[in-house]
Amino acid sequence: MADIQFGQLQADLPAYQNSGSIKINNVIPLAVGYKSFPRFVALSGAGLSTTPVGLFTSFSANGSTNYAGDTTKLYQMDSSLVFQDKSKAGGYTNSTTEGSRDFWAFTQFGANIIATNGADYIQKFEEGVDSLFSDLVSDLKSKYLAVVRDFVVTGFTTEYDTAKTFDSNTISSNEITIAGHGWSTGDTIVYDRNSNTALTNLTDGSTYYVIYVGTNTFKVATTSANATAGTAITLTATGGSETHKFQKHTVNNQRCKWSGLNNSSTWTPSQTTQSGYQDIVGSHGNVQAIVGGESYGVIFMERAIYRMDYVGTPLIFQFDKIADNIGAFAPKSVVSFGSDIFFLAQDGFYKLSGGQQLTPIGVGRVNDFFLQDLTSNFEGICSAVDPNNSMVVWSYRGSGATGTGTVNNKLLCYNYAVDRWSTGSDQDLHFLNTASQEAFTTLESLDVLGTLDGLPYSLDSYFYDEGIIGLGAFDSDKKFGKFLGASLDATVDTTEFEGAKNRNSTLLTARPIVDANGSDNTTISVTPITRSSQADAITEGTAVTTKSNGDCPMRSTSRYHRLRVDVTGNFKTMSGVDVEAKPTGKR
Repeated sequence: MADIQFGQLQADLPAYQNSGSIKINNVIPLAVGYKSFPRFVALSGAGLSTTPVGLFTSFSANGSTNYAGDTTKLYQMDSSLVFQDKSKAGGYTNSTTEGSRDFWAFTQFGANIIATNGADYIQKFEEGVDSLFSDLVSDLKSKYLAVVRDFVVTGFTTEYDTAKTFDSNTISSNEITIAGHGWSTGDTIVYDRNSNTALTNLTDGSTYYVIYVGTNTFKVATTSANATAGTAITLTATGGSETHKFQKHTVNNQRCKWSGLNNSSTWTPSQTTQSGYQDIVGSHGNVQAIVGGESYGVIFMERAIYRMDYVGTPLIFQFDKIADNIGAFAPKSVVSFGSDIFFLAQDGFYKLSGGQQLTPIGVGRVNDFFLQDLTSNFEGICSAVDPNNSMVVWSYRGSGATGTGTVNNKLLCYNYAVDRWSTGSDQDLHFLNTASQEAFTTLESLDVLGTLDGLPYSLDSYFYDEGIIGLGAFDSDKKFGKFLGASLDATVDTTEFEGAKNRNSTLLTARPIVDANGSDNTTISVTPITRSSQADAITEGTAVTTKSNGDCPMRSTSRYHRLRVDVTGNFKTMSGVDVEAKPTGKR
């Protein structure tokens, strides 16, 4: 038999007569076969201070600029590919509202870069004007945000009432006096020492829970359960008259709130400004992601998807459910390109087209494989789009991972133009997102990518220009980089086949169809994988390297065969294997 083409990745199907393959690694899917996947190359000389949890590229008349966030700071990349600290005074907290980290979500609204992480007040940085980030508002936090039409839309909000003051000298029997406080048992309040010495057993900036005593008095507890039980914190007056503050806040996990029309600093609901909010109540869980757009927005819940359309006053936006019991299983798995949105639901991967057409894209191919391979760091699943290769990529922590638990080691790749999948391995990344880079303007500036012979694209390729969007990431050293290096070591299996119908056969020669374009650093080998019956475990033979004529001579005898093609070094494409086989006896 001859010319066994490499099919699509169908890791969830049986190996025998699988029209595709159960192993396709470190390559980019094509309509026929696969092409090489460039290696990640760190471009920034120094890493971020702590764990990277956000990455964003802005665009303006002056070009593109990258922004990033870690657990304590926000950064802006300079022309030397160095991330400069642009945090507001005091930096940021890491309250672990999403597992082990608070991820930053970014958007661009005119000249303003807006960022939020759910733990700090929403931040803004006006390009060309501001030298540091600052609070966009002082009474609103959110986990997610996007721009929909002419509004900034946030989701999963924490909203703060006006702070109320009290005199520390009036504390008696652990009771605090604030006239007409209006609070109930269990309400969450934040303590502010107001630049004075903190009261005994209270920590400035920490959250406490109200125990209602009377219209003008209350106590505080460390937890909601303690508040319900009436277990109060022991407080003592300072002996002098000092003003302290408490500020009530409410967490609205199912709320979407939007700014005023063309005004990102206005958030008080108003028919005049058109600022407002919508609570999407029901059993569909938290808001998980918001995808913006010029015509409409899409709100992902844990178990539902809603579309928001602008209708003007008095409603401002109309919310319609477009999917029930299907939502975003991991918040950072949601990624969009054009009118398509790709995401991981509880039962696998989906594509949402045009804000209404939902299509499963992983069933029978990668859903089971992915969910079984995912080992930990669930909240750290992140995604990006590579429009240069019509590809969506998800980064996750899978089998074989070592080291820090926040570092992912695997990729899952989907070519949306040809509807085919592949995987990636040995990619130790803290965070992955779509991003640009500064232009490589000289040959010397390309040195960071390796030798000229090892570059995946010609020197005059647009890939090296400023503003070219592609896969950006932070590696295990917290350094920013892109996938612009030499080819990754690739592995692609054929389907499992019989060399002769209903009998044993011996494979005599395999010729892998790999186009290396004359590269002298490329090694191509073929490994026979066999078993005598479908009930047997597979046996991997010895890898055979191609000879000068491109053949791999072998004598592999069995009933069922697969061939694994491994390529190290640079190559362009790989499409299949030509096989010479002969029957050896019937079983």
